[in-house]
Amino acid sequence: MVIEGRFKMNKKIINVPKQIKFLMLLIPSLIIGFIAQSYPSYAKEAYTPIKTKTYKNVPYHWNGQSSHAYLWNANLTKRQHRLAHWPVTTWYVSKSLKMTNGHKTGIFYKVTNSRKTMSGYIWKGYLTKGALTKGTYPAGLIDSKLNQSLINLFPGTIPDKQLQQVAEYYIHAVNTYEPGDTYYEYEGKILGAEKQKKASGFTTYSAVPGAYNQLRQNKVSFLQFEKNWLQKYLKAEHKTFSDFSGWSIGAYAFPKNSIFYGIIMIALLPPTTK
Repeated sequence: MVIEGRFKMNKKIINVPKQIKFLMLLIPSLIIGFIAQSYPSYAKEAYTPIKTKTYKNVPYHWNGQSSHAYLWNANLTKRQHRLAHWPVTTWYVSKSLKMTNGHKTGIFYKVTNSRKTMSGYIWKGYLTKGALTKGTYPAGLIDSKLNQSLINLFPGTIPDKQLQQVAEYYIHAVNTYEPGDTYYEYEGKILGAEKQKKASGFTTYSAVPGAYNQLRQNKVSFLQFEKNWLQKYLKAEHKTFSDFSGWSIGAYAFPKNSIFYGIIMIALLPPTTK
């Protein structure tokens, strides 16, 4: 699967793989507008700890359940980072603190990433114990029903575990600004050189502001939204969903709780010819 080009997200550049085949739906353009949403602070009043416990850098990761999860400053008055932008980061807990502002009380973990470039406080309900390894993701970012609904749009295709791995790795490309060459290397590692040469894929990523409004405002169903979009581009390539019967397929859709809801990745491989 190969996508060519460079596109901007959150003022950072993603370099995507060098080769290109048909069905490329990538639309390079402006910085994604929907990232810059504003949410109210956790509290107007500063929080103070009333009980603490020390840990020896226990690994945790964001569970992916809420796109409103943040890394906060010490008194929980200022958001520092949105966890949804760092979904595959392992956070190391050095301390837990029971904190209160006199009205509300909660338990927060003091955390640092592995490179020690980010640190702060995260509400414990947003974290799951354990480190994330390459190719693994928060459980909340994988919605198997959505993925299968995309596969069902292509009658006669055959779900493939390797292609599914490749499709899900798009989480890295979109969320962590990982260089496209690294994505291409991962694809090659999973598929092998011969399969990689034959594989193709496409994404409905768009940087056009408001591109996903209808879906995110519940004015259209997920499946209808994606079907309409895919049909438009398949038609431009003189293709239909049925043209891929007998092909192997993997599909990934960012779930509804993700800030990237509406973006999908399809990975395809033609039948082996003898």
